[in-house]
Amino acid sequence: MVAAVVLWAPLPATLVERYYADWAYPATQSVLTSWSNQSAFSLFDVLLGSAMLVGVAAWIRWVRRAWRARSAWPVARALVTTLTLAAVCYLWFQLAWGLNYARVPLEASIGFDRARVTPAALRSLADRAAGEVNRAYAAGHQHGFPEIGDTPSELVTALHAVERRLGRPRPTVPSRPKKTLLAGFFRASGVDGLHAPFLLETLLNPDLTPPERPAILAHEWAHLAGYAPENDASFVGLLAALRADPGSRYSAWFALFHDVAAQLPLDEQRALINRLDGGPRQDRQAMYTRFQSRIESVSRVSWQTYDQYLKAQGVDEGVESYSRVVQLLLGSGALDWQ
Repeated sequence: MVAAVVLWAPLPATLVERYYADWAYPATQSVLTSWSNQSAFSLFDVLLGSAMLVGVAAWIRWVRRAWRARSAWPVARALVTTLTLAAVCYLWFQLAWGLNYARVPLEASIGFDRARVTPAALRSLADRAAGEVNRAYAAGHQHGFPEIGDTPSELVTALHAVERRLGRPRPTVPSRPKKTLLAGFFRASGVDGLHAPFLLETLLNPDLTPPERPAILAHEWAHLAGYAPENDASFVGLLAALRADPGSRYSAWFALFHDVAAQLPLDEQRALINRLDGGPRQDRQAMYTRFQSRIESVSRVSWQTYDQYLKAQGVDEGVESYSRVVQLLLGSGALDWQ
């Protein structure tokens, strides 16, 4: 009953912002992430694997009982038990992190002005991104990029600076980036990373190329900071990476270059890509070589499922919300924040 109320009668955004986002969630996040950081392996993998094993074993037992008794009651009780456990998991998800979807939109706190979002501004940002990628390449590669499992201190400091700029009352405890038994699924579906909400962990695709890692890690940490919609997490993550070390800055411009290019007509995309120097082009090729491991059917189904999940959480654009980070950056002028 409680889960149904939470699902069908969402709390007002102002209440969620004041009591959950500003108070309850930061306290919960610091405890859960500090605890899950003690483990070198993914606790989400343990939870998911255990739930699947116990669930399958329990249903086999219930079906056998129903068969022996020639009665549907064991199956009916099994359904009630399964639905009850599902409701408990849903409430856990909402309290541990999911209520962040009901926060006041980020646009309300960043001085967003839709009039700034114009085709001319988009092309100007595209030109800037191409130039910054070329300029940042040498310093970024000379500095190097974190390995999966590293917690870059400069990126943590930069994330906290962005949080202060956005008015978050306390800094996020960074999660320890972890590999996962879901790596095969990540590879087949094209998933770069995952914020595991039950114990607030960060899971990364082990196939990420080095220049991709800082920006994707910053994106997942932005989810951890309570920015649930994908466009909000990309906005916060990119700003954090741009304030960090040279490797992170190159990674951020490299990621933003592709976000901006995807919103241009094909002929302008080609012209923009042709402006890249040899080094960034090699990084692009390495990234697209990684993408070749995707399995189209798995990728399509997983992204369709995620699209429905986002829409169920109130993100009307679904997976298209990823692309709105460009509009947030243009409309807020955040790339020029001091």
